[in-house]
Amino acid sequence: MSKTDAVGHDIAYFECGEGFSKECDIEELAAHCNANPVCQGFNTNGLLKSCTAGCDAGCCYDVTHNVDLYIRKGYLPPEDWQDGVNSGKILYANPEPHFCFLPEIGNGYIATGAMSAALFQSGLFTGKCGNIGKARVPSPIGGSIMSGELIASGLHMDKAVFARRYQINDATVEHRVFISRNIKGVMVLEFSLLSPTSTAVPFIFSSTFDPLNQTHNPETACTGGGGVEVDIKFTFNSNLSTSSMSVYEGVLLSQDDYDRYVYVTVCTQQPDETLTLSSSVPVLRYISTLASSIDFGTAPIEQKTVTLEAINRFDEAWTKRNELFDEHVQAWQNLWESGIDIEPIETEPFVLPRRLLDTNRDGQNDTIITTFSRALDIAQHVNTSLYYLLCSTRDDWPYGISPGGLASQSYSGVIFMDMDWYMMPALLPFYPSIAANILRYRYNSLSESNKIAQVFGYKGAMFAWTASYFGRPQGCCDGKGGWENCIEQHVTGDVSVAVRTYYYATRDRVWLQNVGWPLLRDIARFWSSRTDKSNNETYSINGIMPVDEWCDNTESKCGDIGINNAIQTNAVAVVSLLYATEVGNMFGFDVDPEWAITANKLKINFNATTQTHIQWDNATLAILPNHYICPEDVLYLTYPMNFNITPEIMRNDAETYIPITCQENAGMTGPIHAIVWLMLNETWKAEGEFNRSLQACTYGEFHVRNEVDIHPDIIGGHEFNTHFLTGDGGFIQSVMMGYAGLRFDEKGLLFNPLPNVLTPSTKTIRLRNLLVHGTYPFDYTLDRSSMSFITSSSYQNLLCVSDNLHSQWRITSEQLKLDFADIQLPIRVDLCV
Repeated sequence: MSKTDAVGHDIAYFECGEGFSKECDIEELAAHCNANPVCQGFNTNGLLKSCTAGCDAGCCYDVTHNVDLYIRKGYLPPEDWQDGVNSGKILYANPEPHFCFLPEIGNGYIATGAMSAALFQSGLFTGKCGNIGKARVPSPIGGSIMSGELIASGLHMDKAVFARRYQINDATVEHRVFISRNIKGVMVLEFSLLSPTSTAVPFIFSSTFDPLNQTHNPETACTGGGGVEVDIKFTFNSNLSTSSMSVYEGVLLSQDDYDRYVYVTVCTQQPDETLTLSSSVPVLRYISTLASSIDFGTAPIEQKTVTLEAINRFDEAWTKRNELFDEHVQAWQNLWESGIDIEPIETEPFVLPRRLLDTNRDGQNDTIITTFSRALDIAQHVNTSLYYLLCSTRDDWPYGISPGGLASQSYSGVIFMDMDWYMMPALLPFYPSIAANILRYRYNSLSESNKIAQVFGYKGAMFAWTASYFGRPQGCCDGKGGWENCIEQHVTGDVSVAVRTYYYATRDRVWLQNVGWPLLRDIARFWSSRTDKSNNETYSINGIMPVDEWCDNTESKCGDIGINNAIQTNAVAVVSLLYATEVGNMFGFDVDPEWAITANKLKINFNATTQTHIQWDNATLAILPNHYICPEDVLYLTYPMNFNITPEIMRNDAETYIPITCQENAGMTGPIHAIVWLMLNETWKAEGEFNRSLQACTYGEFHVRNEVDIHPDIIGGHEFNTHFLTGDGGFIQSVMMGYAGLRFDEKGLLFNPLPNVLTPSTKTIRLRNLLVHGTYPFDYTLDRSSMSFITSSSYQNLLCVSDNLHSQWRITSEQLKLDFADIQLPIRVDLCV
């Protein structure tokens, strides 16, 4: 089939177009599509389609180029959303995708899936070690209008608002929700009348908020669960409730590992079931707030203290209710000062030509048809990935990010290495204070991680593979057992690599001394004690679950007993030991000389004949189609570690291991592979991996990621684990560290892009408001022949650009353009000396 076709979802076929002497009549196809209630669009190969956008369980396109997929009028966005859609700032759907793929709404403190019955607070877990999961709170802003017709749904990323449009008789009503970025615990539900009307507009609203019974919880299906989950028992406090505020006090059903009760209070205005809008009351607004014991740290706290905090937040929000939305939007605009802009090539613009048609010949245009823009698709994915990361974190709430983000119960809400290697680096160049807050979670987990090491008989800090509140382990409470929770210990070294990356980016010596060093010190102590030193020549780390979790098969049983000298684990141990030594010496701290000795003697499996790394002791290459590597492990040495790598080794590793890496986990593997192939100047291979990262595990018009590709032709697991922020962080890195060539090393910030290579259908990539040393901003723009730099007048002449020949230029408020023909890469940006 021609590249004009997005393959799949055909409901009718007309013999015209490619392969036929007759060209397709666009107006005729439009008329056929309009007459078919299932048809959403068509193309010039004569195919009518039941799906025209996005990708979910029943509607998916892997579009890697512009296609002439025409969309019926009824499936286009409202006119007042069109500019936002055309710039990649608004995503819309009609009809909506599966509810598991509705977008996240959050502020890094609390979050929910749009209109969902479930709300989550970062750090709020239920249960003790061995049975820990994210605690579900009934959402006071969940629900749907049950009257009229849903005509459009939109995620306004620039404002962090989700809206639904309904046609109720002759009136248009908008139902929207947002969670205040300014006041941590505040949520707002609004209804507004958008069209003038002389009569009142009554409608039915069905709220999902049911704290006393909690019978509505379909979201468990999105994480492979089932049934209704109740984590908190609520009671109604009639003494504190008023006519404008209902107070519900809750206690988690399970005490935590500190044997304390954890309390939650929700204060809310709940709408009546029947609501009415009119010209005199065009807007209805309902405010809710949340507070919990987590707001007060680890010490035991009384319910009344939590309730008072929730009431105070409600009172503050109520007092400024008319300013809440504007302040919220301004806070998000401040965040969006940083980001990534994709400018399309002239022949494939964001806004592609449209046609107005009168298919029934009555003199009135009844159909608008448009085409799918490849460049716009990339821009949308860039914005959604950054948006979802920002929804799940902030710079004043250090409780980490789970792979499933804050809005879902995927992965039980616990923290993995994904946060340190995929999410934190994606935010670091733009939001160093948020990146610092992510690592603050690891610092705050030191006490618990020291205890875990002791339980296992080691020294220092052993970070839990699956960690919850203040680093509490989800499992392996007695120091025994196999599989991930107990023996996938590379996460401890992964934290050291993240600490090093953060310091390289910010050069913040105060942070390194007070936060970074305690982490590095205790991690080095762990690896030194974890290492088997019985062979004086070569040290080993034995009984480890590697990154490649698919090693667990009938031959190896590595999930039960582990394997020895896993390549990525030993490499991060070496980095941990050497970097701790370096930093300790930098500040004159006590440094154990055994750290460097251990690092130098640790076994790094390597085949000197083939110049290729080996996964672990006695490893054999996976035999397709039954055995794959999943997820990536060896290529991590190239990126992000830059460990023991030469161009020859890098290529050999890539050509050996990428072809036998699983296809299902595109969110984790695709970005790493794209970056590695770009480092090797293999642009077509890089684009293929970039496309996998972009499309393979992204579902619905709101680009919600799943961990695995759930299509039945893909080998591997197909369960839901939605809102996979690991994939979002990886995708941002594939653009920023891959195509834009950004890196941090011991000297600071550098750019080493491939000339004449950009993301597909792209004219320029611009990184807005990058921060040197975490403080000094500039913009960086890359096209196929040059790179450009600019800053504001307040910061001009403070930053300098230098190339590999030590030529130097100052960054000012006028654009500095450097042609690749006139410079030698890489380019470094730093404070002028």
